[in-house]
Amino acid sequence: MTERNEFFNTIRQALGPQTEAPNLTGTGSSALGDNSDAVSARSQAIQAYIDEQSGPLMDSLSESATGAGWKVARFDDLDKAGDHIVGIVRDVEANLVVRSRQDVLESGIVEAWLASLGVDVVPMALGEHSEHTVDELRSLAERADIGITGVDYAIAETGSCVLIPSAQVSRLVSLLPPIHIAIVQRGQVLPTLDELFTIRRRDFLDGNLGSYMNLISGPSRSADIEYTLVTGVHGPGEVHMILVG
Repeated sequence: MTERNEFFNTIRQALGPQTEAPNLTGTGSSALGDNSDAVSARSQAIQAYIDEQSGPLMDSLSESATGAGWKVARFDDLDKAGDHIVGIVRDVEANLVVRSRQDVLESGIVEAWLASLGVDVVPMALGEHSEHTVDELRSLAERADIGITGVDYAIAETGSCVLIPSAQVSRLVSLLPPIHIAIVQRGQVLPTLDELFTIRRRDFLDGNLGSYMNLISGPSRSADIEYTLVTGVHGPGEVHMILVG
C-alpha cells in the first residue's frame, strides 16, 4: 500500500464505518494520478451512478449520518423541509439566523420561511456578493443562533457533508453558530470518499480546486481536556441534516 493510500484509509477510518465502494470504471481513484482523460471518464461515471442510485444512496446516508450524531429528517420537497426548519428555529427561540448563498437557499426562501417568527436572516457572502465587511460577517456568525447551508456533496459511507467555500459559501455559517442545519438534495450523495477524491482531482486538473474544503461528520467533539469527550467546543454542538427528495 502506498503512503497516499494509507493516508486516505486513515481519514476513512476516522470518519466512520466503511461501505463497499462501487467499481465504476475498473480502477480506483488513487490510481488515476494526472491522467485527465481517466479522471474525466471516472467523474462522468460517478455522476451517472449517483443519479441512478440517488434513492438508495439517500437511504444509506440517513443511516450513517444518524450514527454519526446528526439529527436527520427527510422530506419529499423543499416546502416540507422548510416547515421542519421553522420548527427547529421556533424550538430554540432563535433571534438571528445566518445562511449561505447557495442556489438551494436563494430567492429569499429562508427569509420567507422565517418571516412569521420575526427572525433576522443574514445571507453570508464575500466581496461584491456581500453588503458586509469580513469583520462584520464574523461578528454576525458569532452572534447567530443557527447557521443554514446547502452542501456540495454528502458521503453515504461516513455520514458526512462536504462544503467547498466560495464567495457564496462562507465557512463561518457552518462553524460558528451553535446549531448547523445542512440541506442535502437528491443527486448530491456520493457513495464513498473515493468518489469525492476523484471529483476533487478533476477540479484540480481543471483549475477549480480552491484552497480547502470542509468535511462535517456530526457535531463538534473534542477530548483535549483530560481525555473527556465534550460536544460543541470547537463548532456546533447540534447539527441537523435535512434530506430533500
